[in-house]
Amino acid sequence: MPVAHLKEKRYIIGCSDLALTLIVLFSNKSEAPMLIQRSLVHNLIVNYRDLFKKELTDREHAQISLLSEKLDKCVIEVAVFGMVSKGKTSVLNALFGQNLGETGAINGVTKESCIYEWKMPSSSLANTQKSKKLQLRFVDTQGIDEVGGEVGSYISLEVAKRSDLILFVIAGDMTRLEQEAIAQLQIFYKPILLVFNKTDLYPESDRHTIFEALQNVDMQRLISPQEIVLIMAKPKPTKVRIQYSDGRESQEVWEQPKPDVQPLRERILSLLNTEGKVLLEVNVLRSLLELQEAVTQRYLQKLQVDRSILALVFIGEAIGLLLSPSLWLDGVINGSVNSLLVLLLIGKYPSQKKYLWLMLIVAIAALCGILGIDSELTRYLQILWSGLSLSFLSSRITHDIQNSQGYGRLGARKLMEEIIESVPHSSILRRFKTFS
Repeated sequence: MPVAHLKEKRYIIGCSDLALTLIVLFSNKSEAPMLIQRSLVHNLIVNYRDLFKKELTDREHAQISLLSEKLDKCVIEVAVFGMVSKGKTSVLNALFGQNLGETGAINGVTKESCIYEWKMPSSSLANTQKSKKLQLRFVDTQGIDEVGGEVGSYISLEVAKRSDLILFVIAGDMTRLEQEAIAQLQIFYKPILLVFNKTDLYPESDRHTIFEALQNVDMQRLISPQEIVLIMAKPKPTKVRIQYSDGRESQEVWEQPKPDVQPLRERILSLLNTEGKVLLEVNVLRSLLELQEAVTQRYLQKLQVDRSILALVFIGEAIGLLLSPSLWLDGVINGSVNSLLVLLLIGKYPSQKKYLWLMLIVAIAALCGILGIDSELTRYLQILWSGLSLSFLSSRITHDIQNSQGYGRLGARKLMEEIIESVPHSSILRRFKTFS
């Protein structure tokens, strides 16, 4: 995949009704369990960064700093996706109550990702604690079918990876490309609200038919009916006749109806009020898990390439066995060398089978001692056995480290699973229980 830099424009918007409503909603929530949970996530991030300081690249250090800042400031990122000319920017304009970006009917007007932030003035937070402040950040993306090749697609996926909630805007029956795009976005385990925009273009009966079609069995694998919202962000102008009371001739004029995005606003508020901060924590942990997996994969690749440690350990053990005068010392040498190898290979990385390796080391050492009977043939068999056991241990430990990614004391996966187990069964997060 090509390396791309996200081109973004960032805008800071004043406090709005939606942001103020969020403040009130969160000020009424019990903060104690959330603060404990957030403290666990924050400590995990800091401790992992400190332990793997040398293994992390400069870019990964910067990413961890951003994750920590996002968690501390309670920044919820909402990404808006959809095909060209479905009204993504119009939806944001209507939600914010002002024209944030251009809209148009031909091709795509949005040429790069635009970020709109709500900054809440301190006066609006007078009755709330600092820990309860929530910041919203909306990201307007290019159309998923916009001309731009792989780089455009890559940038959109990067936006999806870092977002906490996705709004997918459609304007009628879903196309195959839209269904494929939603399926692709779901690999990031983010809640998706399907926003049926431009409902004013359809008669009531057609609107109902499309809404029913969006709830068929195939679609419910992607989106549940509760996550489908009908709005009209920028209704078409309607012609109205003006009658004058003073006897002047009546005239027809075009009138722009007001947007109706209240159902979407209420759904966003409901979702963020009940699950916003937990969703933030899970997404921060998911991003940290990706970093942990990248660090572990580099270490495993290094082990595959550099086999000098295994060779040196084997040579040292073979010499020790040849010089050993007794059977019990053969077992001690073999057990000590194998223990050293296990410690060297595992190092800082989590292992789910440490007790298994201990038992194997004892069994291998005992058999090595038995093979040390005073004869030339059994000596060679003993050295061969020690070499095979080293190779076996190395292979299985590498496999264990691979399978243990995200677990252990500093494992992001383990904490994610614990958080999701703690949410109600009705939570939208329950669908993300499996992190494969």
